[in-house]
Amino acid sequence: MSLMLLALPVLVGCQAVPRIPDAADAASRPAGEERTELPEGRRYVVLDGQSEARFVVYPAGRLARLGHPHVVGGSVVSGEIVLADEFHDSGLKLEISVIDFEIDHPRWREDEGFDPDMSDSAIKDTRENLLGEDQLDAANHPLITIESLGVSGPVWQPDIEARITLAGTARELTVPVALNFTDHELSAIGRFVIRQSDFDIEPFSAAGGNLQVADEVLVRFRIVAMGIDD
Repeated sequence: MSLMLLALPVLVGCQAVPRIPDAADAASRPAGEERTELPEGRRYVVLDGQSEARFVVYPAGRLARLGHPHVVGGSVVSGEIVLADEFHDSGLKLEISVIDFEIDHPRWREDEGFDPDMSDSAIKDTRENLLGEDQLDAANHPLITIESLGVSGPVWQPDIEARITLAGTARELTVPVALNFTDHELSAIGRFVIRQSDFDIEPFSAAGGNLQVADEVLVRFRIVAMGIDD
């Protein structure tokens, strides 16, 4: 099944099908075996409740109009960022708690241009499928982890080479980030696209393949972190 299973009640009439992210934006590569350690430098700790990640999942196939897009995530990000004296030596380690995912908050759906109203039963079913063994397998993999492997580009918009581990599978990809910081606070925003199949998750399909979940998932994030003194 898919990373985030679509609720499948048949709708009366047709609805506009949201635009699926371009597959070309979802380039990732197998992860290497080497592990990285955070460098010496100015440390920032991610602030609980002010940082968030959102995963946007789209219906696909000839009957996509009968499915629903979903937005899941929330204030589920924790971790640490270090800005080294030589900026391109900087690093980060983040964790995203899938167990704490919120499903289809009306404001998030409005942000994406989706109908904000989802039934309680559809949200419940989506959550159960999302955390289930065939998808994120939250019982065995309660966290998505992200760690930096390298930094390039200007200070105000660096490209982060990152290793992402999701449902037990690690991939590497490049994540562009808009970055602002002082000695006391750091903020970063960005977006990227992943393919479920790259993480060994088979996108859901039904009706002979005419109703599917798109392989591509849009990820939006906002990180707010506080500088700490050792």
